[in-house]
Amino acid sequence: MRAGIVDKLGDRISFGRRVAEYAGSDATKPAGNYTAIKYDAWVKANPLPTAGDSIGVLTIAGEIVDGESGPGKAAGKTIEKAVLDGLAKKTLKALVVRVDSPGGSVMASEQIRLAILEAKRQKLPVVVSMGGLAASGGYWVSTPADVIFAEPGTITGSIGIFGVIPTFENALAKIGVTSDGVKTTPLSGQPDITGGTTPMFDAIAQAGIENGYRQFVSRVAASRKMTPARVDEIGQGRVWDGGTARQIGLVDRFGTLQDAIDEAAKRAKLDPAKVHAEYLEKKPGFLATIAQDFGTDGDDDAGGGDAFAHVAADRRQMLARAVGDMKRLATSGSIQVRCLECGGMGPTTAGIGDAKLLDLLLARIGF
Repeated sequence: MRAGIVDKLGDRISFGRRVAEYAGSDATKPAGNYTAIKYDAWVKANPLPTAGDSIGVLTIAGEIVDGESGPGKAAGKTIEKAVLDGLAKKTLKALVVRVDSPGGSVMASEQIRLAILEAKRQKLPVVVSMGGLAASGGYWVSTPADVIFAEPGTITGSIGIFGVIPTFENALAKIGVTSDGVKTTPLSGQPDITGGTTPMFDAIAQAGIENGYRQFVSRVAASRKMTPARVDEIGQGRVWDGGTARQIGLVDRFGTLQDAIDEAAKRAKLDPAKVHAEYLEKKPGFLATIAQDFGTDGDDDAGGGDAFAHVAADRRQMLARAVGDMKRLATSGSIQVRCLECGGMGPTTAGIGDAKLLDLLLARIGF
């Protein structure tokens, strides 16, 4: 405060009273309360504009996974349906794809890419707007774009692909457990998680990974008008900030989501001031809507605790995220196109299941 970095010192009640001087308060509620409107209620009271032509906005946020999922993950089938349903209305004049993802499943990334290409088949301009993170699978789904917007600090690139099959023959051998048997071919019983993989299986698996990488490189080369050799040179899983990515040709311009919507309107020969964004997303079901309505009552607790409590919570979240990453890598159902250097940067965080698994592991080792 003496240095001028903060203005006042006080606890949460003092803060509430200060806000109440501007916003008012309710005398029937506890000290420190102030008049406020919840975010969901504000959104409901201030709906998006609907005048003018429609520019579709598709959000790909979170880990890209196979199948269906709700908010927080970018599920291939869910996003595909959102795109195709939006295009079926025949009212969209262009498509803006907002990407904030570290990548994930190759199968799901390709499923999403093909759905976006359907917009191009209908002669719609496609513009990508990258958020804080659009790497690996997040870049894969960006390749259909006519133009890519990013921020100077966007983490992007990570053009690479991998697969993980855990085996435990070395760990088991340390406790004297080995496996043996007679097999008809080098591929019988493969992959064997207790006995290890065979050279033939390794060669086949590696060939699949290399073929996937060639596909990734060819898609980027065609999209960015580069040679495959140049894409490979800046690929191999390397990540770039937005400024460097623009210099090497992975993105075209700096700009926000609104800049991307304006560009999409111009490419559709429309006045940007006379269009509106139509968000293509999975609508909440009946039960989810009821739960959301029930959840709008009551006051939010922003939490408290001193610096040590916050540091401890942060470390626990980091550990839970590491456990979750390990689980996802080991149990993924497909080859992955995921940025391994982007842990904790994107919207993907440790889930309840990851925290429970961490608790179980800590209990097992005596913590």
